[in-house]
Amino acid sequence: MKQKLLADIELDVHELKYLMDSFTKEPTQTLSELLKRSVARMQGRLDELSQEIDSVELVSLSSFVVEETVVKENETIAQEKDASVIIQSPKPVIAAEEAAAEEEEEEEPVIEEAPLIIKKEEPKNAVLGESIKLAAGLRHSISLNDSFRFSRELFKGDTDLMNRVIEQISVMGSYKTAVAFLSSKVEIDEEKDAVVDFLELLKKYFNQSA
Repeated sequence: MKQKLLADIELDVHELKYLMDSFTKEPTQTLSELLKRSVARMQGRLDELSQEIDSVELVSLSSFVVEETVVKENETIAQEKDASVIIQSPKPVIAAEEAAAEEEEEEEPVIEEAPLIIKKEEPKNAVLGESIKLAAGLRHSISLNDSFRFSRELFKGDTDLMNRVIEQISVMGSYKTAVAFLSSKVEIDEEKDAVVDFLELLKKYFNQSA
């Protein structure tokens, strides 16, 4: 789980860097909103990673407290035996076990809440509608078969990455900028038919946009 989070955060950092460079050269309202979305997405994953770290620390602390409590209770019982005192049922040990069970029950919601936080943090605003329309124009020119082919051969089966790249490219100002961004995300091997077809599709898209 942590490895996947770290990989996603690394991808977000690269995306944020490229968007920031593009925004510096060509500041637009749409790029500004995409930057905010990228920051929010990365912040959500950082929060999730922080919660995972906290949950691991909480489990370790709970185990230490339970162990220390049991040791102290055993010492108390031994001292009472030496003093020939009537020993009642060892309720503290049971209480310690119940405390450990309660700690485990409290930890579960922390782990489960993380994905929900990411879903809720997707920004909803008017500019998002404009971004979706632009991205839809580029997606519309890709057939279903080509979509599967590009995902498999160009994006190594990562459909989510393909959709994010298409969304970013659809709001860029030129074919040259789009190709530079694409090369930062995937390996562009022009000997592959899928790569050639995808680049040709981008040329047609930006010629129509112009």
